[in-house]
Amino acid sequence: MKGLRALPGAASAALALLLGACALPPAGPPVVPPAAVPAAAAWARIAPGLEYRRAQPWPGAELHLLRLDLQAPGLRLALSTPSERGQTLDAMPGAAAALAVVNASFFDRQFDARGWTVSEGEVWPRPLAVATSPLLACTREQRCEIVFEPPAAPPPAWFNAVAGTPWLVRAGRARVPADDQRCPGLCAREHPRTVVGLDAARRHLWILVAEGRRPGVPGVVLAPLAQWLQAQGVFDAVNLDGGGSSALFVQGRSLAARPANEPAQRAVANALRIVPRPAADTAPAR
Repeated sequence: MKGLRALPGAASAALALLLGACALPPAGPPVVPPAAVPAAAAWARIAPGLEYRRAQPWPGAELHLLRLDLQAPGLRLALSTPSERGQTLDAMPGAAAALAVVNASFFDRQFDARGWTVSEGEVWPRPLAVATSPLLACTREQRCEIVFEPPAAPPPAWFNAVAGTPWLVRAGRARVPADDQRCPGLCAREHPRTVVGLDAARRHLWILVAEGRRPGVPGVVLAPLAQWLQAQGVFDAVNLDGGGSSALFVQGRSLAARPANEPAQRAVANALRIVPRPAADTAPAR
């Protein structure tokens, strides 16, 4: 879907209501997910500690998944800087060195990002809708967590952080259709998606891109997607920008098919990257 847009007057009030509708509901009892359909393919290794696979968990769902071992000594997670905003993923200066690149933040017409956003220790200015934007936050040592209640200011330990809305899985509880009805246009309709999540040990980062808006592949609704991710072992997860922004490049190659109504890559606010760690860099300390 398109990023947040700057809207005047009554439209701004309507947008504020939509953002409020995506606020986190109280945690409820665990939900038993539906039986998981086997993945379309096994995990394939891109590099030591980074794997990819494609899944078709139900008819019309085309999912691409990356799984990063946050303790892998040769890899690190990075978020593109504010100076790279407003470009397509493959055109950003840092894209060429990345093993994998995925779109990240919701954004407005000025490519300001939603929620607290931190790139290599640099906090992005003018954050949007901070209070209703759960986020992935990682230290320099790649100790990562999904933060569901954003603080008043980014802690100094956050080295990379990217926010979205809404939550998909929280402490092992997957959202259900009733949760999606709090934000029906964003959550309960089929769209292309981009998602980040962690397992219970916070050892592995999951990145998912769902194709959509093309014949036979409409996209996915959040509740069934969340329940499928829970069944795969994802313990916490949050939805990032989607729709025409959703894109995935692995070793420079675009893997996710584009929407039929938007065949060209979209300019976005930022990109989440998995890059080789320089030999002189210290491996993640645990």
